[in-house]
Amino acid sequence: MNDLPKQAKNDHSLRSIDFIQTLFFVQTVQVGIGLFNLPRIVSEEAGHDGWISILLAGGLSQISMVVIVVLLRRFHNCDLYAIMTHVFGKWIGRLFGGLFALYAVCVAAIVSRTYIEIVQSWLFPTTSTLVFFLLFVVPLLYCATGGPRVLGQFAVVTFFATFWLMLFLITPGLQIETTFYQPLFEAPIGDLVRGLWKVSASVVGFELLLVIYPYVQRKNKVMLASSIGIWFTTFIYLIVTLVAIGFYSQEQIKDMISPTLHMFKVVQIPIIERVEHIGIATWSFLIVNTAGSYLWAAGRYLYTYGRWSEKRCIYLVVPLLILLGVFPQDVFVLVSFEYYLGLIGGTVSLALPALLLICAIVLKKKGEPPQPGDSEPKEEATA
Repeated sequence: MNDLPKQAKNDHSLRSIDFIQTLFFVQTVQVGIGLFNLPRIVSEEAGHDGWISILLAGGLSQISMVVIVVLLRRFHNCDLYAIMTHVFGKWIGRLFGGLFALYAVCVAAIVSRTYIEIVQSWLFPTTSTLVFFLLFVVPLLYCATGGPRVLGQFAVVTFFATFWLMLFLITPGLQIETTFYQPLFEAPIGDLVRGLWKVSASVVGFELLLVIYPYVQRKNKVMLASSIGIWFTTFIYLIVTLVAIGFYSQEQIKDMISPTLHMFKVVQIPIIERVEHIGIATWSFLIVNTAGSYLWAAGRYLYTYGRWSEKRCIYLVVPLLILLGVFPQDVFVLVSFEYYLGLIGGTVSLALPALLLICAIVLKKKGEPPQPGDSEPKEEATA
């Protein structure tokens, strides 16, 4: 056991997150940039029955969350990096942990860059990508270096700062053509499964519970909190997709890059000329929340196996974040990055927890029960 990494119990207890923060952390970290083009993605695969793929993705996410919680309870107060070391040993565990950290940095970078591309396309087409990205790194660092408590609190703020955007769907919702949904259940199973796989790239994020779990206060309620978060995200995705499918014909929706943003353009407010600009600006809360959470998760890898403070570890990750974020020179390269990262993300969120749990059971690995007084993380030494 001497080879095991430092655990979250060495961090200060004030960084723990409560039930509400856990719920909104799981929910908001899932909603990134993918919601803008989600109606088009599911329509390309499953047509007007694409909403069924949304429900299937919610169910699959719930199954994966059950596996995640069972795995976490088996290892008690351990996070993902500690679990990998328990199951696979010191060196293989560090290797797999490093791959997950690299994945987390890639997600933070591509999510940020994709949002910047949208801002440039709709608001500031002449502004440099590098300048935008460097400015965007500032709020990311604030959230990431603040630790779990700040991430949990910011998730709550993000939800209430962005959920009101659903009101923009009222106007297109009143103009829905019910014939666009017919005939029901026409799509074959193969198309629904392909749509499910495409949607899975937009629902990833809940796997970060594997990293933040040691800081959750009420661990006996983590299943309830995370399940509510997952199904709330599924509900939002379902409503947006249903409105888009009913408002646009299949030919129209498949020709739009971002159907959700185009629906915002339908809304007319007397004192505001471009309502979609408000939506894009407000969406920055969700992007900062998602990218900041993944950046923190990547920094935890260096902190777990290194001898630096958590903040310093996050700063060490930033150069790689910037490099990956500004590397795609055009939209086509960025879209390719998004596609392959989405495939990897779906695999990580759905297959990785199951693989770890199976290996832990086969190898008879489990964590040590927490000692009295160690159920909550303790204070971290200042580096």
